[in-house]
Amino acid sequence: MAKIVWDELASRQLESHLDYALEEFGQKCVRNWYRDILRIESRMTLQPLSYPKVPFLEHRDKTYRGATIMTNFQLIHYYDADADTVFIDAIWDMRMQPVKLDEMIK
Repeated sequence: MAKIVWDELASRQLESHLDYALEEFGQKCVRNWYRDILRIESRMTLQPLSYPKVPFLEHRDKTYRGATIMTNFQLIHYYDADADTVFIDAIWDMRMQPVKLDEMIK
């Protein structure tokens, strides 16, 4: 089973999105975020390559994949087979231009 490691940027983004969701939409929305993330993490540990590749990050050295949360967001991550670890690098709002995601990823 693969480990999951959240990047500091992704952790800050998650906190920000959850704060906004709580303020604007309430506790039920926050619970739905958590439900989606737990479901995604569970799948990642068992099948780390199961999510689709992010086409506009293909020029990178790593193969980035995106797992959809709450319809409009994606957990942007890659899998390191040697370490058997999934690294979550960012949470991307898919309504934004892809260029912004490319700039966001280190």
